[in-house]
Amino acid sequence: MFDSARLAAYLKRIGISAPRRPTLHALRRIHRAHIDAVPYENLDIQLGRPIRIDEDSLFAKLVEGGRGGYCYEQNGVLAHALEAMGFDVRRVRGAVGRETEGDANWWNHMPLVVRFGGGDEYLVDAGLGNGFRDPLPMRSGSHRVGAFNYGLWTLEDDLWRCSFDARVANQTFDFALGAQRIEDFAEKCLELATSPESPFVKTLTVQRSGEARMTVLRARTFTVYDPTLPDDKEVRTVERDEDFAEILTGHFGLNLTGEEIAALWGKADEQHRRRLAEEADQTAPAGRT
Repeated sequence: MFDSARLAAYLKRIGISAPRRPTLHALRRIHRAHIDAVPYENLDIQLGRPIRIDEDSLFAKLVEGGRGGYCYEQNGVLAHALEAMGFDVRRVRGAVGRETEGDANWWNHMPLVVRFGGGDEYLVDAGLGNGFRDPLPMRSGSHRVGAFNYGLWTLEDDLWRCSFDARVANQTFDFALGAQRIEDFAEKCLELATSPESPFVKTLTVQRSGEARMTVLRARTFTVYDPTLPDDKEVRTVERDEDFAEILTGHFGLNLTGEEIAALWGKADEQHRRRLAEEADQTAPAGRT
């Protein structure tokens, strides 16, 4: 849990004042402000740096350092801040893609559950690049958040599934309601940050959810998801390193050095070219030499 100085720095980072009480209205305001200010990103993984999820490291990177992170980092910081503001927070084990890939995906996500005095609980999650801006009530059904739709339903007594808006991602994640410690996620976090098979290692990714649109940078592909657009999205290839830098520092507001941006551009370009080569191989006529 953050002390008062760290909480004040966190609130300054997301651009809001401290709530008077830990209410649902305050939770929504914090959740939105966090997602608006702190983008989802895996850039340290791309740069070969270790991902540390202890409180000191999270504060240094996401609050003082002006950076984002992936789920353990995002929800780790958010949990520390919410606890400091008096919210009842549980870190719970999650599994993105378990529906299609199985139980091996447990622990690849760390959602939060916030409980209020009357017993009402809400799913809180700033660790999804294409996720919801408002906390979702723990109630089975469809939930509209801004321009996007999410589903939430029970699988078993304490096991739930959440679905994303299908116009953005045909994907679900499962989560169990039992409380966990941040240390319980360390092994899976290390695997996802270092394994050559990890999607976080394979592809540079930066994302942000908005009220009416979501923006995603994957390698050199920049996508805007917006239900008002034809096909619900607009996709373009980032052609120049200057444009790449502007997206990272301007659009997403990330605090990066010139050397870091140059290294990331090299990674993004390599990944883009590899994907084009793989697609060409897949579409080549049979028997081509």
